[in-house]
Amino acid sequence: MKKLVKDFLSDYDPFLVFSLALLCLIGLVGVYSATYKGGVSTLFLKQGLYLLVGWCIVVALSRVNFRAVYDLAHVVYFVNLFLLALVPLFGKTVYGAKRWLDLGPVNLQPSEFFKFSLVLFCLYVVSHTRRLFSQESLILGIGVALPAVLTLKQPDLGTTIMYFVILALTLFLWGVRWRYFILTAFLLLALSPLLWHFLRDYQKARLLAVLDPYADYHGSGYQLIQSMIAVGSGGLFGKGLLNGTQAQLLFLPEKHTDFAFSVLAEEWGLVGGLTLVGVVFVIFYRLLFYALQVPHSLERVYLGVLAGLWLFQSSVNLLMTMGWAPVVGIPLPFVSYGGSSVLTFSLLLGLAFSVIREHRRRPIKFEHG
Repeated sequence: MKKLVKDFLSDYDPFLVFSLALLCLIGLVGVYSATYKGGVSTLFLKQGLYLLVGWCIVVALSRVNFRAVYDLAHVVYFVNLFLLALVPLFGKTVYGAKRWLDLGPVNLQPSEFFKFSLVLFCLYVVSHTRRLFSQESLILGIGVALPAVLTLKQPDLGTTIMYFVILALTLFLWGVRWRYFILTAFLLLALSPLLWHFLRDYQKARLLAVLDPYADYHGSGYQLIQSMIAVGSGGLFGKGLLNGTQAQLLFLPEKHTDFAFSVLAEEWGLVGGLTLVGVVFVIFYRLLFYALQVPHSLERVYLGVLAGLWLFQSSVNLLMTMGWAPVVGIPLPFVSYGGSSVLTFSLLLGLAFSVIREHRRRPIKFEHG
């Protein structure tokens, strides 16, 4: 037993493992409360199963060499692209959005899994690129544009944005100069009227609702208003489990998915909310810590991209629930209900654990002199 504990501590970062386990537990309690209707819901049981499978993926991938998975980046990409292309043909429509493939007891969301595929694909292509303007750069652009177009047509603006965040993080951490990012920002600014034209009416309304949610109280601003009421009414210690009025009285839509934090903040208060935010930040910090420690560029950039993706997605979701960002359908990892999100970040973190495990097992070299 002593040896098992010693081997575990030498292979895995205890801060990262404990933080991830605590986040999963917090999320599971949140889903339990958000879906409670006089008893344990099937959604809660499904989320528990997703988390269990997710941990199995994390443990299994942590024992696989990073380079072995990295070499399969193009295979993973095309398999996921095939699944994504099936969605318009055979996808399941929920609330006017066709994003899921119906697999009987579960629904698969290929656009969510594409985050994992795209991280590997971008890293693979960039590592084989010698010049910024080259055939490889064209492949990279097309490789990001294809899933982005398919995902935007579902429609899913939030996930589409995440694809370009992954691309930007990969390019930045690989060493692309600042001026290209500045030029891109000016180009997007200049094209913003055209991009605005291609957005759907409800997407425009959601973006404008951040400026004044009360302008359309019963429409685009309703979710933001109810979420802000839930977060603000929690006080210091919250109203207690299953006692949140916004969640339990059904004022808050999508309370178990995009607005899971609102339920937790109302029932657990400021203390509970800050605890969750602290756990999210610890995971980001530990990923960033190892990104600065590992000696090999591929592994270093992978951890850096994952840390940036984790921070960006978590921040957007948290800001959204507090009314400081538009409702774009971005879940809070391991807290929001959804099997595809849980399994996607389990894949990402499992591969990160593999890199960290190899790094922690690497012997320390001492210099003499």
